Amino acid sequence: MRRLLKLLLVLVALVIVAVIGFGGFIAWSFVSAKEDTVGKVEFDRPLAVPPLAESHVDAQGRRVFDLTLQRGESDFGRGGPTPTWGINGDYLGPTLRARRGEKVLVNVTNELGETSTIHWHGMHLPAAMDGGPHQPIEPGETWSPSWRIDQPEATLWYHPHPHGETAQHVYRGLAGLFYVDDPAGPRLPSTYGVDDVPLIVQDKEFDGNDLDTSHGLFESTGILGDTILVNGTPGPYLDVTTQRVRLRILDASNARIYDFAFDDGREYDVVGTDGGLLPEPVPVTHLELSPGERAEVVVELTPGERVVLRSGPLTSFDSRFAGTDDRFDVLELRAADTLAPSPAVPAHLAPAPELADDEIAGDPDLQDEWHRHQRRGHGHGADRHRRDPGYHRAVGGPQHRRVAAQLPCA
Repeated sequence: MRRLLKLLLVLVALVIVAVIGFGGFIAWSFVSAKEDTVGKVEFDRPLAVPPLAESHVDAQGRRVFDLTLQRGESDFGRGGPTPTWGINGDYLGPTLRARRGEKVLVNVTNELGETSTIHWHGMHLPAAMDGGPHQPIEPGETWSPSWRIDQPEATLWYHPHPHGETAQHVYRGLAGLFYVDDPAGPRLPSTYGVDDVPLIVQDKEFDGNDLDTSHGLFESTGILGDTILVNGTPGPYLDVTTQRVRLRILDASNARIYDFAFDDGREYDVVGTDGGLLPEPVPVTHLELSPGERAEVVVELTPGERVVLRSGPLTSFDSRFAGTDDRFDVLELRAADTLAPSPAVPAHLAPAPELADDEIAGDPDLQDEWHRHQRRGHGHGADRHRRDPGYHRAVGGPQHRRVAAQLPCA
């Protein structure tokens, strides 16, 4: 009997030790999950700006682009080259640029050695040209979609969309921007790489020199990294030579949501989102972007100053293991001692989209889901019958939510 009692006591002790150990592991995981690079980034590399894709107009009047998916190596400051994938290069792809009304032809050749696709994210086009999982490009093959651009001025992007492999292909480097220009659009900074600068923001996790594509134990949302790259550049700075600069930001990360703000709390104008230009500029101090989202912002600088674009803790929801408490220094803007003058941001940018005033009808479950969505904080109990912009700005809470009411996503 005593032997049995001793055995039970030993078993209880082992269980207690295991519970304490597991609890300690959970606590350690919770504390170590937070990333913070604020004030620790040296900003010692000039920002790489993706080149504009070369193109020509063929005999049928189509603007023709040629893209090649390929493998390569990149210098991410790890002490050695990192194997990467790219489009017409080692990492990321060139920026395609075409005008509204133009017909385009894009020849996409796959030299990766495995099947992929290219999808035109945000583009209005026929399904046969979309580049989804139903349109694989086999190794060594070329896919040549063609369509007429028929949508307002916007910042779009392109990336692979193979079934079950989209995240991995983008994480390794297959992504690029597609600018849709409208000659009748407003006067905004538009000199590519000077006062109109793309920012493809990604977080990466490394295993030595290699990209680490594994998930953390509690990272159910995807891969969260501790290193920020902008256009593939770690610790980047941008030399600014104009009074105002237009930044076209793409969150091309695997899972991370950013809350962009400047280190001095300055206000800047959001002029465009996923679907194109807003009806009017929206001044903000913070702006949240989720993976795949884009925003166009215009920031004003004074001669000789330096200001850091940062991402801070999220206010929209809280989940340590989803990176919501993380802080990052993203990019340093360095204004020249003399800045070329820039026109003021126009008060009117684009016509407001035509939105139906119809009730949500037909499916009670859909209406219930709308109410659940409101209760979770996306609108803070807003009245869906109200259409005046001032009302929807007010119920959005923080400034960065005001933009969402202005234009649908794409």
